[in-house]
Amino acid sequence: MKYPMKLLPSVKDYVWGGTKLKSEWGKLSLSDTIAESWELSCHKDGQCIIAGGMYEGKTLAEVLDANPDYKGSRCDGFDFFPILIKLIDARSNLSIQVHPGDEYALAHEGQYGKTEMWYIVEADDGAGVYCGFKSGDMSKQEVVDILNHGKITDYLNFIKVSKGDVIFIPSGTVHAICGGLLICEIQQNSSLTYRLYDYDRVDKSGNKRQLHIDKAVDVIDYKSVCVKNSGVKSVGESVRELASCKYFDVNELSIKGSYCVDVTDSFVSLTAVEGCGYIAYSDVRYEINKGETYFLPAGVGRVEIIGQLKLISAKI
Repeated sequence: MKYPMKLLPSVKDYVWGGTKLKSEWGKLSLSDTIAESWELSCHKDGQCIIAGGMYEGKTLAEVLDANPDYKGSRCDGFDFFPILIKLIDARSNLSIQVHPGDEYALAHEGQYGKTEMWYIVEADDGAGVYCGFKSGDMSKQEVVDILNHGKITDYLNFIKVSKGDVIFIPSGTVHAICGGLLICEIQQNSSLTYRLYDYDRVDKSGNKRQLHIDKAVDVIDYKSVCVKNSGVKSVGESVRELASCKYFDVNELSIKGSYCVDVTDSFVSLTAVEGCGYIAYSDVRYEINKGETYFLPAGVGRVEIIGQLKLISAKI
């Protein structure tokens, strides 16, 4: 039976995490801080659980394994559920890092690489992100020398961002989310990250986190430059197209009243980043509030969204 499935996230606490996801977004954790809330995840390191309906208590991965048609035919080319969606609360800077592409990741790690995008949900004044190098002619040896003797952040492109901005980050791009941001991240279903620099921080046990410099410098695209809101465009009054690639297709839906979504050959996920409302399907209304995510199985057809709310919609 297909129906809109509310997802309970898996939460993560890292050294840079903040308190907003717990205190303001209703996420549950035994820790005082939550760095990430994995809103849509079939990843083994943090799986979502379905709340309500006939699949209540099951993981989304279990349901999709038993009902592969729920993913939709557009997922047929993937050996895995392709998308992972997170809410990220950065109290302080994340590590300077890079993700490999599929070819390198499969050859060296036995898993897929990672292309991602960031949607800025909240931003402190002056907050921003690192994406790519200031100079477009950096070399591998120069970066190695900087990591050994200099300060890598001096050479990175810092982009100030505001609420609603979008950054698309292809694999191979050196990047980092900086402190003062709450972000919705849509990415390939991968946790593969190579850290270049982590500010010499230590974890709760007093240990520095592992760096992966040798692999990182092998996969960096030294000419990759990111520009905020590249490719973003408005489609009518309610929809902004945010990003589209082989791994995901993402829109922002700004709803005041009613809006209909046709769910056909791909699943659709809906993550509320503002406001509240209802998802109406087959004479049933499912309440959706800020910070909640629903999974709409492929083939459910027309679904009506009612209320005053802003949603991040993702599919293949």
